[in-house]
Amino acid sequence: MTDMREIEAFLTVCEEVHFGRAAERLGLSTSRVSFLVKRLERRLGARLFERTSRRVGLTEQGEYLFAEIRPATVRIERALADVSAWSGRRREILRVGFATTLLETMAADLTAAFERRHPECRVVQSTHPAAEMLRWLGRDWNVDVMVTWMPGEPALLAVPGLEAGPVIWRQPRGVALAADHPLADRPALDVEELADHEVLSFVGIPQGYADAWTPPVTPAGRAMSLRRVRATYVEEMIRMVAEDGVAHLTFTSLPDRYQVPGVVMVPVIGLPPMTVAAMWPGTTTRHPLAPAFAQAAFARSVEAGWPVGADRDGGRPDRHPSRL
Repeated sequence: MTDMREIEAFLTVCEEVHFGRAAERLGLSTSRVSFLVKRLERRLGARLFERTSRRVGLTEQGEYLFAEIRPATVRIERALADVSAWSGRRREILRVGFATTLLETMAADLTAAFERRHPECRVVQSTHPAAEMLRWLGRDWNVDVMVTWMPGEPALLAVPGLEAGPVIWRQPRGVALAADHPLADRPALDVEELADHEVLSFVGIPQGYADAWTPPVTPAGRAMSLRRVRATYVEEMIRMVAEDGVAHLTFTSLPDRYQVPGVVMVPVIGLPPMTVAAMWPGTTTRHPLAPAFAQAAFARSVEAGWPVGADRDGGRPDRHPSRL
C-alpha cells in the first residue's frame, strides 16, 4: 500500500518545483523528501521527476499522476476544513455524481449555482460512467443526485424507480465511426442509412431506455443491425468502434472529451436530441434537496443560455457550456 507521506511529498514538490522549498513547507529535511519521492518512484516503477542541478521538472508519468490525484486531495482538504469550521453544527451534505462524458466546466458551474441558493448545504462531487446510474436502480445509489445523459426527454423515457428534473442541456445526435467506415466521410447522416450497418446496442439496462439510445427500428420501419453489448465505459465502446468497425450512436460533443485516433463523429438526422438532466432514485430514502438541485441546475442553464429549447431538427446548438 502506498504511504500517504510519499503522496504528500510528491504533491508538494510538484507545487514548489523545488525539493528544498518542499522540504521547508513540510517541516522535513531535503534528503527525507527526496527519499520519499524515490521510494514512490520505485514502488510505481516509473520516474516522476526530471532532476538536474538547476531545475526539477515532471516527467510525462509525473504529470499524469499529479493531474489524477491532486483533485482528490483538494476534496479531502476541503472536507477536513469544513468539518473543522463547522465545530459541531450540522450542515447538509448532497452527493452529486456527474457523467464522465460531460464537460468538466458543467460540474463546477452547477455545484456553485446550487450552493449559492443553498449555503446550508455542501455538494460533494464525483464522476461516474453514464451507464453506472442505471445499474444502481433497485438498490442503494452511490450518490444522491446524478447529472447525466439521457436518450431523449426524461418525461417520455419514464424509467421505473427514477425521477428526473428539467432538461438542462440538449445535444444533437451523432454516430462514432471508424475513419475507414463507408459512411465516415459524410457531412451528416440520416438514421435510415445506419440500418445497413452494425450499431452498438446495450443490454443490462431498462429496455425502453436502451431502445431510445439505439432504436431497434428506424422511423421508417427498417430493422437495425444491432450488436448487443453490456453497457460499459465509453473508452471500451470507442475501442469497439475503432477496431471492429461497429457504429456507436451518441452525442456530437463526445470528441470534446475523448479524442481517439481513427474515430470520427458524424451528425445524425432523424432522431431526437440527447438531453442532460439531474436524476435521483424515486424512493422514500431520496435526499430532500435532490429536486432543489435539479431546479438550481435548470435555472443556471437558462441564465447561461445553454441550449435547453426543443430541437426537433437536431441542429447543432449555438451555445456550449465550455464557453461560459
